[in-house]
Amino acid sequence: MNFTLQDILGAALAFCLFPLVIVFPGYVVGWVLDIFDFKHRQPFVRLGIGLILSFAVSPILLHLTSSLLSFNFALLALTGFAAAFALIVLKDKIVSLSETKGNVKTFIWIGIAWAVFAILSLVNIQWGDKLFFSVTSFDQTTRVSVIEAMTRTGIPPINPGYYPGHPVQLTFLYYFWYILDSMIDAMGGHYVDARAALNASSAWAGLALMAVIALYLRQRDANRGDSIWRSARIGIGLLVVSGLDIFPIILLMARTGQIVGSVDVWNTWIPSWIASALWVPHHVASLIAGLSAVMLAQSARGKSTSKQFAILAIAGLGFASALGLSIYVSLVFIVFWGIWLLAIFLQKVDRSLILPMIFSGIAAILLTSPFLMGLFQGGGGGGQFPIIFEIRTFLQLESFVKDWPPIARSLIMLAVLPINYLFELGFFFVAGLYWFKIKDKSILQSNPFYQVEILLLVVAFLIGSCLRSTLITSNDLGWRAWLPGQFVLLIWGVDVLEKLVFTSKPVSSFTGESGKNRNLLLVFLSIGI
Repeated sequence: MNFTLQDILGAALAFCLFPLVIVFPGYVVGWVLDIFDFKHRQPFVRLGIGLILSFAVSPILLHLTSSLLSFNFALLALTGFAAAFALIVLKDKIVSLSETKGNVKTFIWIGIAWAVFAILSLVNIQWGDKLFFSVTSFDQTTRVSVIEAMTRTGIPPINPGYYPGHPVQLTFLYYFWYILDSMIDAMGGHYVDARAALNASSAWAGLALMAVIALYLRQRDANRGDSIWRSARIGIGLLVVSGLDIFPIILLMARTGQIVGSVDVWNTWIPSWIASALWVPHHVASLIAGLSAVMLAQSARGKSTSKQFAILAIAGLGFASALGLSIYVSLVFIVFWGIWLLAIFLQKVDRSLILPMIFSGIAAILLTSPFLMGLFQGGGGGGQFPIIFEIRTFLQLESFVKDWPPIARSLIMLAVLPINYLFELGFFFVAGLYWFKIKDKSILQSNPFYQVEILLLVVAFLIGSCLRSTLITSNDLGWRAWLPGQFVLLIWGVDVLEKLVFTSKPVSSFTGESGKNRNLLLVFLSIGI
């Protein structure tokens, strides 16, 4: 068989199997606890909520059941969720595509287009007797070997790349995402291999990202009615926007005379949303799990104590999943969670949330203790602490300052930090500045989501700007810690576009110069696309 066709068919089948691990468990949990007013939502929205909650629930539950019991028991648990999902759906009205509203149809087609794009971007291309592979294979090859090892040897897997005369379990790696892929690998039999499962997981990570944008906007502005569908479309559209990388990469290619395979390699990058979904779906999954915990805490405001503890228990699952999906992304949420708790205490507002939020953190630590013990026992890092202080590097200056004293080098990197972020974030950098202009102090205090967004962005900025990881040569922490900050800026980008671009009545403070503001935003938007 043609290798390209084989890859496409395998990934397509894996894509169809993924709801068993990434939709049904969250759907059942959402229905049982009525999270986010689950039972009052239309069927399509319920599926979206189920998808988001599965990112919080499935990774940690599958890790615990498969590692403490057995791989087959984890598969049996998924069968139970599927049966429960079927029973719940039988009680709901079945809606065909021809009966759905126009908004729902639009999102369905957007999802289909993304899934096709993602799979075709990742498969091998056979041309005659040659095979061309995606650039993501440089990293995905290692991940595929881990997934395949899980299917063969269980969880934690026997390390597929290290055999000192006897089997050694793989511990020093965040691998919860690969557990989900391994389940699909096992379910698919001969028709789905580990690489097809991983490729399909990237498509689902993108779909979950779209769903979390839509749900977050709905939770944030609950009284906007059907107009929130337009906001969701704008937010999802912003996923195709990157920074100003095209300019330095063109200059780099002109200077070297070589073709560069990625527009991000010129700097310490903040990956575009598409690059993150295709290249590192596990980091995106950790972001979604962390955001689900934040939304759960917000939804618990004003509810009874028992309801708050039930909701924050699921948030604890979300944090546990986030930690095993990406240590670097979850680090941002852990620091943010602590600062948010302190802010609630000092403001003397919604103090009833403090104990449930602390409970969620304790639950996350307990649930991940087997994973954390394996992590610390695994060693690695050459004895060096895995995180050090370092101002974010602007790579184009590195050759000039590499021999300078550390303090002088840090001051130079600090001075060019705004330029660094302007090129990496582009439209989102400008939108963030505009957002503070269209939101005065009284408005910022009127919506609890706004203060939380500011705190989360500040934490992501500080960690992404002042710390670096040392486990590998690249600053993986600096790359991934910005994902929560990118999400906040995307949400703010929706606000700014609705107030200044997609409106006939720009906000009063910008009325006199609305044309200039619109043009500037549209220029950055176009370059980013």
